[in-house]
Amino acid sequence: MSPLRVLLLINRESRQGEAHAQAARDALEALDVEVLLGNFEKPDDVPAEIEAYADQVDMIVLGGGDGTLNLAAGPVMHSGKPMGVLPLGTANDFARTLLIPTELEAACRNVVEGVTHRVDLGQCNDVYFVNVASIGLAVRACEYRSDAAKKWFGAFGYASNVFQAFRDTDPFSAEVRCGNQRHQLRSIQLAIGNGRYFGGGLAVSSDAALDDGRLDLYSLKPASLTKLVGMLPSLVRGPDKSVQGVQLLEGTEFHVSTDRPMQINTDGELLTETPATFRVLPGALSVKVPDEYIQRYGSGRRGD
Repeated sequence: MSPLRVLLLINRESRQGEAHAQAARDALEALDVEVLLGNFEKPDDVPAEIEAYADQVDMIVLGGGDGTLNLAAGPVMHSGKPMGVLPLGTANDFARTLLIPTELEAACRNVVEGVTHRVDLGQCNDVYFVNVASIGLAVRACEYRSDAAKKWFGAFGYASNVFQAFRDTDPFSAEVRCGNQRHQLRSIQLAIGNGRYFGGGLAVSSDAALDDGRLDLYSLKPASLTKLVGMLPSLVRGPDKSVQGVQLLEGTEFHVSTDRPMQINTDGELLTETPATFRVLPGALSVKVPDEYIQRYGSGRRGD
């Protein structure tokens, strides 16, 4: 049996990428993996690397955070190859959802020994997202994001950005269409989630999953900072319909228009704006996940 051959793409601009790039390669080769190391100057070059080399390998392994996975998701989907994840970013919410280990050697073992599992992919206009697309507060927080703060403070940097952004985020009106229903919302934040977690551990919904074939939308009503702080526990575990100040919807497609054009944050990247159509692409990605994920959440969609 020929050895597993992977294309290894390490985003050296991610929080732990530069420090762990060589260790990742060494750990994979110690597991008898044949590594084709991608060579790119900036994260935006990741799609081109995948398109150039996907046909030469059995799997595409991404080392970085959720932004790296966002850039890679479309090309990986089109390649038809499974994806391995080495969580080397700040929040690593995609890996958190799938129980992929954060310790590097364990994550490398998951690449080799994990189960190939199909997960959904979100699409907003012509942009893909793995975790969540947000309008409002998260966009302003993203604008305030400091690369230095991400590197030194990790996920705690997200929380400080949110509180800074709260002061400068104006409420907005939105119309959300889902099937035959129309919802008029007054909001400070709309989040449309494919996965469960975003922003370093906040949850879109108490029962959101990456393999349930649906999107979960929540709208956070305008409120005082004191009330927002009081809501944090429910936002961490994922709001449900009992949470005051949050409106929840679920479906496979949402059409969102706002009272003014607004940028949309997709996995930390500002790449599109409203009006927007959000849809789920069921089982679009094959990802290596630990057996623990399958045991805990069921077999779901298995890869080939």
